[in-house]
Formats: sequence, structure tokens, C-alpha cells
Amino acid sequence: MRLFVIGIFLMCDVSMVSAQRFVGQATLPPVEVDGFYRIVISPDVALHLSESCANIRVHDEANKEIPYLFQTGRPTSAVVEFKEYEIVEKRYEEGCCTTLVLHNPGNGKLNNINLVIKNADVTKYAQLLGSDDQEHWYALKQRFELRPTMDDSSTSEIEIVNFPLSNYAYYSLRIEDSLSAPLNILSAGYFQHRTSEAQYTRIPDPAVIVSDSVSQKMSYVRIKFDTSRLIDKMELSLSGTPDFLRKATLYEPRSRILRNGNVESFNSFMQELQLTSKHPTTIELGGRRIKELLLVVENDDNPSLNMDIHRAYQLDRYLTVFLKSDMDYTIKVGNHDLGPPVYDISFFTDKIPLNPPTLEVGQVVLLTKATADATFTFFTSRVFIWVAIVLVIGILAIMSFRILKETPHGGSDTK
Repeated sequence: MRLFVIGIFLMCDVSMVSAQRFVGQATLPPVEVDGFYRIVISPDVALHLSESCANIRVHDEANKEIPYLFQTGRPTSAVVEFKEYEIVEKRYEEGCCTTLVLHNPGNGKLNNINLVIKNADVTKYAQLLGSDDQEHWYALKQRFELRPTMDDSSTSEIEIVNFPLSNYAYYSLRIEDSLSAPLNILSAGYFQHRTSEAQYTRIPDPAVIVSDSVSQKMSYVRIKFDTSRLIDKMELSLSGTPDFLRKATLYEPRSRILRNGNVESFNSFMQELQLTSKHPTTIELGGRRIKELLLVVENDDNPSLNMDIHRAYQLDRYLTVFLKSDMDYTIKVGNHDLGPPVYDISFFTDKIPLNPPTLEVGQVVLLTKATADATFTFFTSRVFIWVAIVLVIGILAIMSFRILKETPHGGSDTK
């Protein structure tokens, strides 16, 4: 009896797993060299993905799942990079000094040099010179102090040498070593601060329907996409009067089924906006899957505005994966409830190149109903699942009844 019940549960479990089948697939172009590649998720591919993009997998020609690293570009990010100078010469003269000659390509303007030095508890004195031909040297900073401090969290540290702004092609740093052993200078360079703008891909423009209400002093702008799209931002450009400043509210039309079975339509609040003639309006949507938007504009006593430009964009998303040149690969898309995979690759991102080659995914081909029916078995049918559930409940009821019947009633026997 117990084995029968366990078997029923196992068959139900198998049917649930098989229900999480893939619903579409696309081919990847072959690669010529083994290595990491960046697979771009285009809007056409994102069309079939969940908001988190967790329901995508990479398979090789043996249908083996290949680990990938999912990445999303950030809208705007500040990047600080350490740029090393070329060390033209590094010379040590025993009992005298250490001379370090650095090349400044392009004669960029500098007022500091960062030295990466092995930790040392010592004080040194140094001199800095500048030159354009490595023959004629000119003073920049006379006999200054270098005092590296020990870092408990690292075996090296960065010492900053500040000096007057200059644009020499070469810099010579001379460190006095007459009283102690030389410093172990690993590298020299500078920190470059730059702002990184993320890349967006434009998706098909939506249709716009505008209706004005004179009595309510409102304009209702319905923005309809061809299908449910993954959208990160929209750009709107309006006109109508030379100068305007209007309040607006953005909604998402939605519907829900009530307890009585009726369908109720409602507008879900998203954000408040300010429309101005000074610049186009940018709406950040944060990668939401949207099919329709409603923009309600408060006109007050002003004339209504015209919607000149309405563009939607998807932030670039991509999968970074190691591919082999002698293997064919396929992208597979699962149901939206398919959870994200867990791969070891997320712990080894330092081994991935900064800008690997990119690959474009082919057209996603949806699995037809015939394909789905071909994998149908009796044990995966909904009818069988419900029959199995009813049987389990019936068996449990019979077992409970027998247990109650066999249990003695009343107190203990007395002689």
C-alpha cells in the first residue's frame, strides 16, 4: 500500500518536472576560436523572456547545459581605472640611488604619479625631473619625502607623488638609497576617472492614441506596443506651445479576475512626471515587461500638447559564456516560471576578458503544438494527475478509517 502511494506521488512529481519544458530555441553562429563570448539578448529574444531573464539556457550539440554569466549594463556608472606608465628604465646604483624613468605618451597634463610599492617601514627622500627627449632634464620637485605606510590588508600600497602641473614626455624619479636598501617598486601610473554610459537598443516604436477632455482639463495618451516588451526607458518629445511645464502621471492598464469570476480593469500607478519644453522627457521603467501605458497630462487652462517622438529602449543584456570552435550551440527559452540557474562561473569573473567578442542570436523558433503533443504521455496528462490525486485522497481516507476501527475504545481491561 505504501509503495503504491509513493508511486503515485512520484508520477505526479515527474509530470510537474516535464511541464517545465522549453518553449522556444535559437541557434548561435559558430565560433572560430575557443574562448569567452558575449551573447547579446536582442529585443526579439527578450520578447520570450521573463523580466528577470532567468528562463534562458545555453546547450551544446549534445544537449548539455553550458554555464553562463548573465550581465546587464548599468544606465550610468562611474569607473575608476589605474593606468600604468611604461617604465622606460629602472636602475639601481648600490650605495647611491634608484632611478625610475616613466613615459608619458601623448604629453598629457600631469600633477601626480602613483607608485605601487611593496609594504616597507622606511622613509626615503626623492627628486623628480621632467624631459621631452631624455637628454635634457628639468627640475619639478626637489628632495621630497617618501614614507610608505604598512597596509594590514594588502602586501602593497600606493604612494602618491604630487608636483606642479606639467606635460613632459618623460619623468625621472630618483630615490636616495645611500642609508638603506631600495624600495620594491612594482609599478607606476595614474587613476583615470570616467563616466560609463550604458548601451541601449531601440525596440519597435509603439502606437500612440491621444484623447483630450476639455471638461476635465486632461489629455489621455495611450501608448500601445505590438506585444509585451521588456522596456528600460522611454523618450518623449512634445510640442504645441513654445513654452510649457505640465504635471503628468504614468499608469499601466491592467486587469484582474474577481472572486465572482468577473474581469475588472484598472490603472496601476507607476510614477509622476514633469513635462517641459526645455528638454525631452525620459521615463525610466527599470526593465519591466509592458504592453500598454497610459499617460495622463494635466493641461489646466492650456492647450493640449502634441506627441512628436515616442521611443522605447531596452538596456543591453548579455550572456558571457565559454564556447568551443568545434561545437554547435543552441539558446533555449523556458516557461516564465523557470527559475534562474546556479553556475560556478559567477565565482571566477576575474578570468573573463573585459570585452569579449559578441555574438548575435538567431531568430527564436517557438516549439509548435505538434512538438509538444509528440512528448505527451499518459502520465503527463492533466486528467491523470487529477485522477491520481483523487485516488491518493481515497486511499488515505480508507487507511485512516481502518486505523480508527482497529484502535480499542475505552480504558484498560480489568479482571
